[in-house]
Amino acid sequence: MKLALLLICLLPVAVQAKETQRLADYRQVVVAADALPVQREAAKELAHYVGQIIGRELPVVDLAEGPLAEAEGLRFFVGDAAAAKVLGHTLTPWKVEEWLLKTVPQGMVIAGDDGPGDPWSAVTPAGSMLAAYTLLDDHLGVHWFWPGDFGEQVPQSPDATLPSLDQRATPEFEIRSVGLGYSSVYHTKTWTAAARKWARRNRLAWVRSAVFGHSWFYAFNLRTDESFQEHPEWFALVDGKRRPPQMCTTHPEVLDRMVEHVLNGKQQIMNISPSDGGGFCECERCRALDVPNVLSYDGKTVQLSDRIFTYANEIARRVRAKDPTKGCGMFAYTFYNRPPVNIEKLEPNLYLSFVYQSAAHRDPEALQQWRQSVAGWQKLGAKMVVREGWGNHYYHDMHMLHADQIMANLAEADRLGFVAAYGEGSKNFAAMAPNYWALTHKLWDPQRDPEALMQEYYQSAYGPVAAEMKAFFDTYSKALDENWDQRDRNLDTTGIAYANIIAAWRKLLPEATVDQAEAHLKAAEAKAPPGIYADRLRFHRLGQDYTRVMLELLECYRELAILGVKMDFFSTLAKEQRDDPAALKALLQKAYDLGELREKLLLAHRDWSGPDEGLYAFTNDRGLRKWHSTVKAELKIEQPTALTQEKLNAP
Repeated sequence: MKLALLLICLLPVAVQAKETQRLADYRQVVVAADALPVQREAAKELAHYVGQIIGRELPVVDLAEGPLAEAEGLRFFVGDAAAAKVLGHTLTPWKVEEWLLKTVPQGMVIAGDDGPGDPWSAVTPAGSMLAAYTLLDDHLGVHWFWPGDFGEQVPQSPDATLPSLDQRATPEFEIRSVGLGYSSVYHTKTWTAAARKWARRNRLAWVRSAVFGHSWFYAFNLRTDESFQEHPEWFALVDGKRRPPQMCTTHPEVLDRMVEHVLNGKQQIMNISPSDGGGFCECERCRALDVPNVLSYDGKTVQLSDRIFTYANEIARRVRAKDPTKGCGMFAYTFYNRPPVNIEKLEPNLYLSFVYQSAAHRDPEALQQWRQSVAGWQKLGAKMVVREGWGNHYYHDMHMLHADQIMANLAEADRLGFVAAYGEGSKNFAAMAPNYWALTHKLWDPQRDPEALMQEYYQSAYGPVAAEMKAFFDTYSKALDENWDQRDRNLDTTGIAYANIIAAWRKLLPEATVDQAEAHLKAAEAKAPPGIYADRLRFHRLGQDYTRVMLELLECYRELAILGVKMDFFSTLAKEQRDDPAALKALLQKAYDLGELREKLLLAHRDWSGPDEGLYAFTNDRGLRKWHSTVKAELKIEQPTALTQEKLNAP
């Protein structure tokens, strides 16, 4: 059930609280000696940031010392025990992630649904921390734009006041999560620790026990070929032969195994989604469930929704019969992202992780198709979950600015009843910081006014150069608006397809756009005073330089493919061929120089929040997108990259 905002009045205290309180009148933060780690951390965070705002230390004290009289100053009371002592009654039971902010004559009560565990873990219930960050972010202007010291904004305001608050609420989205790039094995420990704190402070969390991802790798232990050797008949029949990684979704024993996988899983909602990619079963039973002449997103492949959701419904039905508390998490994705034709109802314990990218909604047709698809799934009774690609690898850590689309989409998803939202981001704040500000704040409050939200971002983050930095980011956003219909249509889809965007970047962000953005950034750099604002501009300078290099590199790779060099993706997409040895030689050298500069930029500031060295290192480790290594091979340069997991983690 969707968790809705709930505001209630608590029992009145003997003396009415004032309408506003001076922050400078607060003297202490009170928490019980045996408080949970999340409650103690909430108290420490309040003391730290409020102390910075008012310009003096705010100590954390033990509840046993007793509350001060009102005349002696105000206190923050953090956690269940402190709240109960002040209010005279307990606040339990809490709903999942419920939080409370209540003004009382003695100060402010801050409490919520708290659980044991690491305070900085996304899975630990931390209602008191949610309440503390709501107070700091929404009412005191403390912001965390990106992980790291100069991504933090704390206003110096000794005269700050707090409004009278009486809120007891639960988040609109049960899950609020954005991945920040590839596995932390590629990132420094300093940055990884900062990223965890950034996520918690921006009120992201995955407390709901649920997993929606691809499941067959684990359910059938595809790490080895043992299952395939013992039961080849379980696997997809492709071109007359059985093969992994897809399964035959109509085979009775495959269904049995998946029911067992869900029932034995540790999560309340267990994943049952197919493996990534293609290679789906072509046996007669599976194909009999497909609807003739109904094509998937690419306009070529038969839509597989009816067969895949027949499989999903059957598993969910059998799971529910044995354990009514268990749910099944299922992607609506690629060849099965559109509603099935011949299925009338989805099982009530089936959660639909609806995969899409709101960046595509610049195209009115793409937005209309999204709405139609959502309406179709809702007719089947689907419990919908946002599964987005807000900053995935398609964008190569460049200035893919689409804050407007992010905000509009999350607001609409909330209105349409989506129960949770999660997806991919990247360690790419240097280029996409406005996206992440919009994303985190709309995940927490999806109906917040978008114009006011973004105005607050620019004023808070850039102060005296807010206008210049807004113009800088707007330059990229407007260029994408104007040029979006210029992207290639190698796949006939209005959505974001890698094949349609990889060779089209110079159409989307022409050199003139980069130059115009450069002028705005230089104007900001010339005007910004030394200190935090200048530090943030240095950060965005790295993002700007990286985007310029990447745009030139991608164009080099596209032209190299035309000149006959086998470049991953680009050669497949090349629509012309040209023989010009002199041009080839010059272009290879240019691509090499740019490729080396790209690596240098990736390694320059690894503790900063972008660009993501992990994205590049992951492709090197997996042998994907071997563009730079191909260029070096063509030039007969034997020079290994410094961007691999092994080398990044070397002492």
